[in-house]
This record gives sequence, structure tokens and C-alpha cells, in this order.
Amino acid sequence: MDEIFKQYGSTIITVLAIIAVIGIITLVIGNDSNSIVYQKFTELITNFYDRANTTAGFTVTP
Repeated sequence: MDEIFKQYGSTIITVLAIIAVIGIITLVIGNDSNSIVYQKFTELITNFYDRANTTAGFTVTP
């Protein structure tokens, strides 16, 4: 076991760090429509579309 850690210790730590970063990003961003980032991005696009139509003089119909 000691020999494995001597040879592959830095590689194991790197892999664990990458997995941890991916996990943290998934928790923060989320991966469905209930995530905060998804909701805010959808809100941003909707508001931009509505304001662009209003500025151009088009009526927004639902």
C-alpha cells in the first residue's frame, strides 16, 4: 500500500481534486430546471426578449 502511494500519490490526489470540483460545481449550478442558475438565466432571457419587443414597439402576447 505504501508503494502505491509513493508511485501514484500525486495522481490520486489530482483525480480526487477534480472529482471534488465537479461535485461542487454540480451542487452550486445544479443539473435541472430547479437550480438557481437555470432560473436566473431563464429570467434574464425572458426579460431581455420582453424589453426588446417593448422597445421595438411590438406587443407581447402570451
